[in-house]
Amino acid sequence: MRSAELAEVGRIALTTAPVPDPAAGEVLVRMRAVGICGSDVHFYVDGRIGDTIASMPFVLGHEPAGQVAALGAGVTTHVVGQRVALEPSLPCGLCDICRMGRPNCCPTVRFLGSPPVAGVFEEYHIFTPQQCVSIPDNVSFEAAATLEPMAVGLHGVTLGRVRAGDRVAVLGCGPVGILTAMAARAVGATFIAMTDPIPARRAHAAQLVADLVLDPTDEATVPTIKIAAGQIDVVLEASGAQAAIDDASELICPGGTIVIIGIPSIDHIALRAHPLRRKEITLTLTHRSNFALEPCLRLMERGMIDPGQVITHRFPLEQLADGMELVKNYRDGVLKAMIVI
Repeated sequence: MRSAELAEVGRIALTTAPVPDPAAGEVLVRMRAVGICGSDVHFYVDGRIGDTIASMPFVLGHEPAGQVAALGAGVTTHVVGQRVALEPSLPCGLCDICRMGRPNCCPTVRFLGSPPVAGVFEEYHIFTPQQCVSIPDNVSFEAAATLEPMAVGLHGVTLGRVRAGDRVAVLGCGPVGILTAMAARAVGATFIAMTDPIPARRAHAAQLVADLVLDPTDEATVPTIKIAAGQIDVVLEASGAQAAIDDASELICPGGTIVIIGIPSIDHIALRAHPLRRKEITLTLTHRSNFALEPCLRLMERGMIDPGQVITHRFPLEQLADGMELVKNYRDGVLKAMIVI
């Protein structure tokens, strides 16, 4: 089988290896589509995210969909040929954190494409049956591969307790920001304002989901949103930028909720303590998602979300580096680049 490995910072190498055999209780999946995530690009550019360092060569990728190719002994929940979306997270299921309902925060969780766990920019990969979520024939492999970032957005909306009738601001119009806004709309948000400094991303957001889209570098943006909305009940920060976190503190109403979904590039962020304490806001941060693939799939089947709309570019496996460079440099109006295998 072919794999696209991060050979060194800024360089992808195509390698070959035998197709693995699934052991008892395992499922071999033929990859069909894998999305390029911003975290993949971080590893490609820097070789690390915070204190998580990739030991190279290393296979990235954690937004997969594919087809069951073989079953290990004892697996009766799936059949060969079945079309599946794949849950990238494999928590222990036994620790106190898992048992309290936060398996995404499990201290020993194994997550695809997060060192030392290899990812799925390759033709075949081994999964557990629990990671394989069946998808219907009318859901394409590419659309199914967007369910993982969609799950991140839905998890943020769930933690933010977005309710029907809420007015929401989503700061960041990248794929996760737009998918977060879709999730907010699906649960009943009646007004969604979005911000992003990149014009092409603002255009995507305006076309796909937002009621109001503005440039956060414009000094009039925050007051314009507040006037248009009346008040912002929940802010969903989806960029990780300090400037967006500052805007969140200005936008949020008293008693409101700020959810930081974006991953900051630095280890320390600053909060505007006085406006936030005077408003008695709730602040929460998210970590990936909490097994939300199936809820996202149900919303998708009912036409309440369409995460496949964020896909703007497609590349074969051997052109993964081209896809990384495209996303890294925000070229050609890219939103979500997909590797089709």
